Order: sequence, then structure tokens, then C-alpha cells
Amino acid sequence: MLISFKTTMKTHTTKNLFGKFPTKIRPSTLGLVSLFALGGCGDLFEPTISEICESHSEICLDLSLDARCRAERAEIIRLRYYNQDSKDDAYKYPLLLNFEEYLTCVEEVQHIEHIKRKGKEATRLKGVITAQREIKRLSRETKDSLDPYLSYYHWTRFNDKDAFHRFERYAASNRVTDPALLVSLASVQIKTDLKRTTETLYRALSLYTDSDDIDVSVFYSLASIGMDIDNYRRAYVWYGVAEAFDERLDETQRVQLGQQHALPTEILDAIIDEVVSSLKSATFDANALRLDKL
Repeated sequence: MLISFKTTMKTHTTKNLFGKFPTKIRPSTLGLVSLFALGGCGDLFEPTISEICESHSEICLDLSLDARCRAERAEIIRLRYYNQDSKDDAYKYPLLLNFEEYLTCVEEVQHIEHIKRKGKEATRLKGVITAQREIKRLSRETKDSLDPYLSYYHWTRFNDKDAFHRFERYAASNRVTDPALLVSLASVQIKTDLKRTTETLYRALSLYTDSDDIDVSVFYSLASIGMDIDNYRRAYVWYGVAEAFDERLDETQRVQLGQQHALPTEILDAIIDEVVSSLKSATFDANALRLDKL
């Protein structure tokens, strides 16, 4: 997903800038907790998977019951349990993702031969059938959902243009709180509009509340855009920011860029420091930093 620093310097292209962009984005952990945890109970009083299956067997019976794929199965069971009476589509997005992961797991282990325990193969086959059925059912139920994550899902999984337009409208609104949504929108915008892509990525950076969560490919993308429009000062700054967040980089090629184009590196280094500081303190504001002047 990251753009090679060396390749970018040589090609100056955005053709495959987001070519490896992930097709899975998840709501923030905080959002999931608020959506799916029992209000006020906390983990201390959360029932175990065994307890859930004992009291609500219908939630568990259609899943494979052997020791394999336990983590994936547990996620599905908890999502089902906490959302038995939910009238909101939101939980169906993580449920779809977990069914996809569960299907991958049970399909893999199904091929393991159990000469002395053929019954295990039967229960895994049941898991495969269940996962395939539930993915189809949930996809059918959420095809026209306004939920941005589900719209994203239908766009990336089925190339649903209507779903993309719903997603795009939401991502372009001021209601967005998840930067991953904006990064994914930028992956489409970059094909036709570098200015809008830059604005979208700046908005995404302003939404991160923890610098450890920042997708470093954003920095490479902004630097690559700078190279594409021959704005070497911008490219220099964003490569410098990338260095601060990606320990695999050193300053060699950034320094060469500054020398090659006679850039005001002392001024640009100060801007890099300001940008990095604002990102680490979760106060990034492209306008306040006057990044449009680069």
C-alpha cells in the first residue's frame, strides 16, 4: 500500500497511487464499543462464548464447532448476540467482514485431512455453507443501506456505482469522523482531480485523534501529488513528514530533492516540524499551517 520513495522520485506518477488500497475499513474501536457493547456492563460482566451458546443456542448452531477458527467464530457470535433486536444496519458491516474472515478460515482448514476424525470435516463444511449463505443474505439486505461503511462495502465488493455515490456524498459531508472513509474517497478522486484529493487527505489528517493510527500512505500520496504537479517544496515537506512516521526511511533522497531543485530547505524543515507536531498533538489544520502556500 505504501508508495516506494525511490520509485516515486523516478516516475513522478500517481497512476497506481492507491492501487493496493485495502478493501476493508472498519469503524473505530471506540465506535464499535459504543455500538456493540452492552451499555454500562463492561467486559467484567460480559458472558463467555460458551455461556452465550448455552443460553442462545440458535446463535451458534450453524457455525462449525471444532477448535479451528475460534476467534473468527467468537466475533460472529458476539455480534449476533448483542444485536439480536437491533433495527440499525451498522453492525452488519463488521458482521460481513467477520463472516468473510471466518469463511476464509474454514475453507482453508476444511482441506486438512482427518482420517480418524471425519466428523470434523462435516462440521467445517457446515461452517462454509453458513458463511456463504450469511454473506449473501446480509449483502442482499444492505444493498441500499445509507450506512457509509455498508455503502463502501457494496462499492468495493460488487462495484456498485449507486453505493459509491451514497458513500461519496457521505464522505464529502461534515458528518465524517473516521479518517479511513476520507482516505478511501481520495483513492477514487486521485484518478481525476489531484486538488480535491489533496483537500480530502488534509481533512483525513485533521480527523486522527492518535498519531499512531495515521495511515502513513497518506504522506506518500501527498508527496507524490507534489511531484506530479512539479511542486517540489510540497513533495519535500511530505517526504519529511513521512520520515517522522516511517522509521524505514532516511533523509538521503529528500536531501537530494532539495539540492536538485535549490529548495529553501531551512524554511521547509521548519514547516515539517510544525506539521509533525500538529499531527502528534491531533491539532492538524492545513489552513492554519498555510500548506496551500507551499
